[in-house]
Amino acid sequence: MRNSLYLPALILLALVYAGAGILVAGTGLHDQIIPLWIPAGIGLAMVIRFGPSFLPGVFLGNLLFNIWLPLSWQQIFVPEAVFAAILIASGATLQTALAAYLIKKNHAHPLRPQSGRGLVKFILFAGFLTCTLNASVGTLSVHMVADSQGSAGFLNDWISWWMGDAFGAILVTPLLLVLLEPKAQLNTKLRLRLSAQLALVILAVLIINKIFLSHLDQQLRRSFEQDVKVLDAQVQAVVQQNLADLARLGKEFSGPLDANPDVFRDMVADIQQYNPSVRAYSWDPVVARDDLDEFEAVTRKLLSEPEYRVYGESLRPEDPLIPVQMVEPRDANRAALGFNLLSIEDRRRWVVQAQEQGQPVATQILNLTQAPDEPGMLILHPVYVLSDQQNPLMGNMLLTGFVVGVFTVDKMFSAALELSGIEHINFKLFEADSESPFFTTTAALAARSLLNKQFQVTIAQQTWDVYAEAGPDYLSMHPASNAQLMQTLLVLVGCMGAMLVLSMHDRERLLMDLVTRQTRTLAHQARHDVLTGLPNRYMLMEQVSQRIHDVSEHSFSLLFIDLDRFKMINDSLGHQVGDNLLKGMANNLGRRLVNGCELFRTGGDEFILLVSGDASRAEQEAERFLNLCTIPLQIDGHKLQMTASIGISHFPEHGQDLDTLIKHADTAMYKAKAQGKNCYELYSSQLTAQAVLSFQLEQDLRIALNTRQLLLHYQPQFSLKTGDLCGLEVLVRWQHPEKGMMPPGEFIPLAEETNLIVPLGCRSSSWRVSRYWCGRSRVKWCHL
Repeated sequence: MRNSLYLPALILLALVYAGAGILVAGTGLHDQIIPLWIPAGIGLAMVIRFGPSFLPGVFLGNLLFNIWLPLSWQQIFVPEAVFAAILIASGATLQTALAAYLIKKNHAHPLRPQSGRGLVKFILFAGFLTCTLNASVGTLSVHMVADSQGSAGFLNDWISWWMGDAFGAILVTPLLLVLLEPKAQLNTKLRLRLSAQLALVILAVLIINKIFLSHLDQQLRRSFEQDVKVLDAQVQAVVQQNLADLARLGKEFSGPLDANPDVFRDMVADIQQYNPSVRAYSWDPVVARDDLDEFEAVTRKLLSEPEYRVYGESLRPEDPLIPVQMVEPRDANRAALGFNLLSIEDRRRWVVQAQEQGQPVATQILNLTQAPDEPGMLILHPVYVLSDQQNPLMGNMLLTGFVVGVFTVDKMFSAALELSGIEHINFKLFEADSESPFFTTTAALAARSLLNKQFQVTIAQQTWDVYAEAGPDYLSMHPASNAQLMQTLLVLVGCMGAMLVLSMHDRERLLMDLVTRQTRTLAHQARHDVLTGLPNRYMLMEQVSQRIHDVSEHSFSLLFIDLDRFKMINDSLGHQVGDNLLKGMANNLGRRLVNGCELFRTGGDEFILLVSGDASRAEQEAERFLNLCTIPLQIDGHKLQMTASIGISHFPEHGQDLDTLIKHADTAMYKAKAQGKNCYELYSSQLTAQAVLSFQLEQDLRIALNTRQLLLHYQPQFSLKTGDLCGLEVLVRWQHPEKGMMPPGEFIPLAEETNLIVPLGCRSSSWRVSRYWCGRSRVKWCHL
């Protein structure tokens, strides 16, 4: 890819990677552990197609997604979340690099596997093996670095992460490779069909997962609503229990001077054993201003607290004092001893309201003296006694003080959750007519809430609006949530579907490759010599036709090369040695071809060399090939050295078609052989005339053998010593019907060349010569 496009391509990859992650973020119950992680396939496909230079895009895209995710929860940068995002992005990048390397090394490209096991290797290396890397890094990062919600346990989270990356790598990678495959390697029809099949498998998995999650959501919603009802009832039970405990404590007190701290302590300890929502109980009697000194003295002695004193002036002169006389547990709430409820306006208002109504009254949410960092409340239970003990029906009720329950919201709702056995439900609590919550059970609730419900809690004439929300852990840990098993099966089925599609494509590809190879093999065999591998006569015809019709090819030459005396090799050493010699000669000549030259074998020991250029270059190549042919070759233990005769014809002077050029080159080659072999001859028209005459003479000679045109002339031989007849020389003469008597020199070489010398000799031996002796001195010969 060009440098100018590299950076935009990286940015585009990062955006597509992160965008795909955001789109599939809702396919699981955990925000970061996604069981159908499509971006894993996007990154791997880009690295396989375009190389490791795209790994930074994978890192950046994964980092963007894992930074966006905590921002969607909290709207702020959390250093731990950013560090975890860097670790996860690094793991994803290393996983992609390793998978691409193993796929390339093992020739496991999903569209072009080198062997039948290539697809199995792809699924192993792209998915199930390499995906363990990021599953380990990512799960450790989520559990140990980032405080992410929705965990189903380390092992379950690891399996979900592993299967999610495997889904993307195995299913999405082939789909993108199909779309990115060059047109030369994948035609449009096949591309559309294969991409549609893979997309259908992925879409089917996503749709089934969506239907399953929808069904699971309905199950969880029903279960959540039931849990909220149970929790509402438990909260109301805790409230009623607290009111009952306040009433029971109030019966033990009738005035400020007869309180028993030991009884109060024991009763509070007993209550806290079964009611963990209570932070403290206090007894706050009504004390007249004139009795303050006596009250403080009695209380110091009663509690053994020498430092006890009442603090906080009543807001109005006519008001008495309502100080905290006893509080239990004392050590954790000592700061509240002596506090006057009427010294603060809101406390006074609730005291007056409880006195007027004669019923327990809960305060609004406030910061407690003994727990300033926790939102809490007080429940003021007024304690009355009869002013006329002798006549209870007619006596007036006299307020003697308040039993005050001290509650923190956290303990109250934690107790309700603990007693109900329900976990992982978050709360927001609102006071009446308030838009901002005074209490939440988590620092920040998840931005994506699947399940939520509102209900109201009434506590001693105070009403709270409760917003209950199922946290990610509720979804992942609920017994009804079996998403992991189902999604694991979906991933496995999807991988099997992808393998089936890819195996069908691979089988078709292999079949097409086999047909193509066979076609190429047949085409190669049709155009090449089986023995030497050189182009044959059919290929020669194509090349010559192409050269003739090529306007840029002005001229070329055809060299007809024939090995001299090759028949003797076959006859003496055998045809196998002759074949090996031809292969060695073809290899020797083929390796030494120069630019513009092409060598062909047309049959037997005949070769043809096409040479571009003028006739002078053809003669140079002929001279060079004569030398090349004489290079000794070691063939089957024999050191053989050959020579060749070469005839040259030139286009267009010596012919306008292949047959003519071959015929003229062959004629020139025979001329070279006639001149003694191991030489070349350039064709001329005279050679054709000579060849015609030679051919006609050959035909006449064949006729002469059958028509007794050959005559024997006898030449007697006499001894020089004795003068006697000692021998007879028989000479053949041809009485040609048109040319007259022809001497042996004109037809004997032709008979030897055409192998007619054999029948000529047999015919001569059939003539009989008889000798008749007519005496010692005279011999009479007769020609029969």
